[in-house]
Order: sequence, then C-alpha cells, then structure tokens
Amino acid sequence: MEDARSYMTSTAPAAEGMFKLLNQYGWQKMRAFVGITNSKTREEIERHKEAFSGTDIAREVVAGSILQIAYFGIERYAVPADKSQGALRFESEMNRLIRENPSTRWKKQRPFELPNGFCVGRDIGLLPLGILVLAGRNQYNHYSDTRLSVLNEVVFNQLHNMWPAPKHGVSFDLYEKKRPRAFSILAALGWTDSRKEMGYSAYKRDMSEVLQVEL
Repeated sequence: MEDARSYMTSTAPAAEGMFKLLNQYGWQKMRAFVGITNSKTREEIERHKEAFSGTDIAREVVAGSILQIAYFGIERYAVPADKSQGALRFESEMNRLIRENPSTRWKKQRPFELPNGFCVGRDIGLLPLGILVLAGRNQYNHYSDTRLSVLNEVVFNQLHNMWPAPKHGVSFDLYEKKRPRAFSILAALGWTDSRKEMGYSAYKRDMSEVLQVEL
C-alpha cells in the first residue's frame, strides 16, 4: 500500500528529471535571447524569436508537470495542521473586501476560506505553500478558460501584488494574456534555482516537510 514515503520515492526520478530539464530550458532561453540580440537579418531574428517562444512553452509544460506531482502528493498524503497566522489574516482580509464590495464574484452564503487540506507548508507572504501549488496546478490545467475560480484568481492577484514586475519571464498577471503560469509559481516557491540540483533540493525539502517524511 502506497504511503507518503513511497510516493516521494516512486516519483523522485520523474521529479528530479523534470527539474534538470527545467534548468536546461533556462539556458536555452538565454541562448535564444542572445541570438535575437546578435541577429543581423530579419530571418535570423524571427528564427531566434521562435526558439525563444518555443522554450517558454516547453518550460511551462515541465513546470506544470512538477506542480501536478506536488499537487497529488499534498492532496493524498499531506498531514493536516492548523492554519497559519498568515492564512487566517488572508481569509480575514478577503472577507472584509467581500463585505465592502457587494458586486464581488463571491456569491456563496458562507465566508471565504482557504481549503484546509492545502493549508500546509511554509508561508509565501500570507499564503501557505500548498495553496500556491493548488492554484498553480489549476491555472496550468485551465489557463484557456475565460475565468478561473475565485480561489485561483485571488491567489494570483495576491502574488501579482507581491511581485508586480518580476524578471525572467515570470508573471502572475492573469490578465496580461492567456498562458500557463506554472513556471511563475515555481519561482514564487523558490523551486527554480538554476544551480545544479538546487531546484529539486528545495522541492524535496518542502515536500518532505509537508508530508512529514524523512528521505
């Protein structure tokens, strides 16, 4: 019977491999950018632009797959905990805004709450790590939808307020254009360090803490 430890062990080769791919795409993106700046003809510019754009798409696919592995691990095996002070403060602020803005999308009779099962791990700003994984995974799977659910939108709005103008193709602005933001979520989680295996090490450390296993 699978448990948290066996889940981490069985998914480790795939997760580690995807982090290595992610680092490779980072270097490819830099090479494509250098190619654009050094291009001498329109044809060269367009060719390097296509490589630059293609690298972005591939990077999002890999990042989305990493979030999927983290999501399933948290959904199935995360150890429940009391909500952090940051999460409680975020809920309180959201409910204040709902009360003060009758036109809000939140039409339910009950107060806004972050799902308990994903309020796990360290806080990034006011939001628990598990909530970022949840919202990032959902946005990746539904990025072409007209609107995301309220939970997913408020998480990305919070991240956009925290980091309105991040670098390296990272963006939390859902209204910029419809595209996956999985890599942006990994960046917010601190799982994108391009040094050898550092992204995977950070992922492994966070997931081990959330699932309360020693590897």
